[in-house]
Amino acid sequence: MSTLVVDVVTSDDALHRLGPAWQYLWQRAPAATPFQSPIWLLAWWRVFGTQHPVLACLYADSRLAGILPLYLLDDVEGRKLLPIGVSLSDYFDVLLEAGAPDDAADVLLAAALRTGADSGVGWCDLIDVHPDASLRHVQPPAGWLADWRRTEPCPVLTLHDEAVPKRQRRKLRMAGHRADRLGGCRFEWSSGADLARHMDALLRWNGAIWGMDAVTWQFHQAAAAAMHSADLLRLGVLHLGDSVAACCTVMPQGSDRLLFHLTGFDPAYGAASPGSLLLAAVIEAARAEGRSEMHFLRGGEAYKHAWGARDRHNAACRLRCL
Repeated sequence: MSTLVVDVVTSDDALHRLGPAWQYLWQRAPAATPFQSPIWLLAWWRVFGTQHPVLACLYADSRLAGILPLYLLDDVEGRKLLPIGVSLSDYFDVLLEAGAPDDAADVLLAAALRTGADSGVGWCDLIDVHPDASLRHVQPPAGWLADWRRTEPCPVLTLHDEAVPKRQRRKLRMAGHRADRLGGCRFEWSSGADLARHMDALLRWNGAIWGMDAVTWQFHQAAAAAMHSADLLRLGVLHLGDSVAACCTVMPQGSDRLLFHLTGFDPAYGAASPGSLLLAAVIEAARAEGRSEMHFLRGGEAYKHAWGARDRHNAACRLRCL
C-alpha cells in the first residue's frame, strides 16, 4: 500500500520547481484537460500571479499523485482563494492520477483551505468547474460552507456523420461559392515561423470583437507558443486566395475531444463567412482523427448552436469559512 502525504506549496520558487513532476502527473491523469497542464497554468502565473500560490499536493510514495492549484488574492471583498488560471481557463478541476483515493479531492481541498485560513482567507471561489470534474463531488471540511451554482453554458458538438444541421450545411455551400470567387479557400495548421504572425492576427481580430488588454494579449502569445511546442495546441488558418482570412486555436484532449478555443477573422472578408469555413475545416479534421466531440467552451453564442452543439454547464462553488 502506498504511503500518502499531503504538502502545500506556498512559494514561487517551490511552485516552479514542481513543474516537471506536475507535467508528468498531467500526462498520467486520464481525465486531464489542456487547461490543467502546468504549461498553460505556469504561463498564466508568470503574467497574472500574485506570488502567493497555495498548491495542495498529494504524494504517493514520494510521487506526485494529485494537485489542487489555488492562489491567494486580496481584493475589495477581502482575502480569498482562487484557481490558478482563473478567467482564462474554461475548465477547472483537481488533477489526479488514475487510481487516486476516492477522497483525494476532499483531502486536497481541506489542506488548501486550512492553509488559506491560517493566512486570513475568508472564502474560496472554485470557478468554471466542468461537468465531469472530480470537484463536483467534493465535500467541504468542517468549518466551511459550500454554495454551488450553475454557471455558463459550454456547448458540445457530437461529431457523427450528420452532426451539422442542414441549414448550416446550406450556408456553408453558399460561403464556399463566395470563397471560390475570391480565389478559393485553403485550410492549414500553422507552424514554425508563421505561428507568431498568425497568432498575432488571431488576437487582433478576436480582440476587436471581444476586447483584449495588453496583458491578456501577452499571456495568449506566450501560452500559445509553449502549448504548441508541447503538441497541446494547434493554430488553424483559413486562406482566401492568397490572404489569411481567419484563424483559430484548438486544444486536443485525449483521443476523442477537441476544444475549440479562440477564433477571429478579417472583417474585410466577412461576406465570405471565413469563420464558418474555418470551423467546418476544423470539424472535418477532428472527424478524420476519429474524435467524437468538439467542445466550444464557455459562452452560449448563437453560432455554436447553429452547428448543432448542445449545452453543458460549468459550475461554481463558493466556500465560506464559518
